[in-house]
Amino acid sequence: MLFPSASGSAFHLGAQNPNSTNRFQIERKTTALERTEGALRYWSVPAHDLNYASGATGKTARLHIYASGGVQKYTWKTQQDYLASPADTRNQEFTAYVRVRGITDPKRAAISLKIRGGAHTEKNPDLASCTMMTFQAATMGAVARFGKELTHPIYDYITLRPHFDAALTPDRWFGLKLVSFTMPNQPQRVTNRLYLDTEPFEAVTGKPRNNWRLFAEYTDEEGKSTGKYSKLVDWGGWQTTLRTDGVANLDFALLSLREIVPPKE
Repeated sequence: MLFPSASGSAFHLGAQNPNSTNRFQIERKTTALERTEGALRYWSVPAHDLNYASGATGKTARLHIYASGGVQKYTWKTQQDYLASPADTRNQEFTAYVRVRGITDPKRAAISLKIRGGAHTEKNPDLASCTMMTFQAATMGAVARFGKELTHPIYDYITLRPHFDAALTPDRWFGLKLVSFTMPNQPQRVTNRLYLDTEPFEAVTGKPRNNWRLFAEYTDEEGKSTGKYSKLVDWGGWQTTLRTDGVANLDFALLSLREIVPPKE
C-alpha cells in the first residue's frame, strides 16, 4: 500500500552515510557500519544497555528521524512548554527495512515504530505523546501491539490480532511501514496501521519489492480507554523513532518518513 504524499516534511535515507546525515541520529552516537549482501547495501549497529522503568535491564538500539528539522527546546526532563510545532509531521508514513541478529531477551524481542511529540506545560510537566506499533517475536505470545504514553514513562499496550501469520525472526529481513493519519471529517480519531513485506528485496537488484500487506491496525479515539489513558494522542511527531528491544544487533536500510494524504474511506 503506497499513500500519496502531502507537501509537508519528509526524510529519506538512501545512499547517505547515516553517521553524518542531517536530521538523523543513532542514539548514544553509536557508529553504524556499512555492509553489503550482493546488490543490497545496508548498515549495522549494536544495541546498548538499557534500564527499564520497571527496574529490569536489557538491550536496545534506537534510530531517530527529525523530518521537520528544527530544534526541540523542551523535553519531559525540563518540564516546560510544548514539544510540538506547526512543522511537525502529522499524517505520516514511516518505512524501514530491518533485520535483527541475536536474541538477548526472548520475552522482549521486538521492533517498535514510534511517533513522538508531546505537550509539556508548567501545570502538566510530565505530558508525553508517544504512540507506537510493535512487531514482536513469536515467543512474546502476541506478535503485534499498539502502545501509548501520555505521562512519562507510563505506557498502555493493546494486543492486536494480526491479519496473517508473521513474527520477528532473527537473521531475516522485513519491510515495516507505520501509517498514522486523521481523516479531515473525523478529528477525534487517529488510525494507526502496520504493514509488512516479508520478502522485501529483489534477489538480483537488491531493490524493494513493495509487496506490502496490512498486518495490524488500531484506531485511537478520544474517550476510548486503553487502560490508564482515554485521551486521544494527536500531537504529530517532531521525532520519529525505530526502536529495538531484546536483540543484540540491528541491520537497517532505506529508512524514509513522509507526510501523506489520508486515504478516502
